[in-house]
Amino acid sequence: MAASGASPRPQPRPIQLTYASFEARVAAATLDLLVLFIIGALLITAGALVILISSDFEKTDPSTLSINTFWACVGAIAPASLLYLFLSYAWKGQTVGKAVMQLMMVRSDGRPLGVFGAIARVIGVLTYFLLFGLGAIGAFILRGSTLPAAIAMGAAMAFIVIGVLIAAFDGRRRMLHDRIAGTIVVKLQG
Repeated sequence: MAASGASPRPQPRPIQLTYASFEARVAAATLDLLVLFIIGALLITAGALVILISSDFEKTDPSTLSINTFWACVGAIAPASLLYLFLSYAWKGQTVGKAVMQLMMVRSDGRPLGVFGAIARVIGVLTYFLLFGLGAIGAFILRGSTLPAAIAMGAAMAFIVIGVLIAAFDGRRRMLHDRIAGTIVVKLQG
């Protein structure tokens, strides 16, 4: 029980979050695409070097093992990209692009993402690939007729574009993957 003359404890001030602008998020995503391109290029280069060395710099046919190694490197691009995103989200709530643009991902209540928030965010990002894949499958199934195939792919692309553009009209600047993961992107103060 507090003494009658004791002063009340000061209440912590709520943190003021400034939502990241749509333009800053697009710039950060562009930088992240560059990072993902570099990851892919490094993996493909590593696989190509294995083939080049195995073939004695194209003097003989490359071994089956070296060709399989090349395709393993190509297959490692998607997992390596997801790992980059997950580690960036879980560690600091920032990818390279967001760090350059001074943005940070947090939960909707302002807390850091953590491991489970990072997993939810990666799943949210994968939604765009799922939509694209569904459109591609629909276009493949309907490949006998150009118009229905184009409509299937166009509808998938329209959903992806809408999922991104809703941030321009949302007060908290949330895209589809932010809504799925329960996250927001904020501008760092200072």
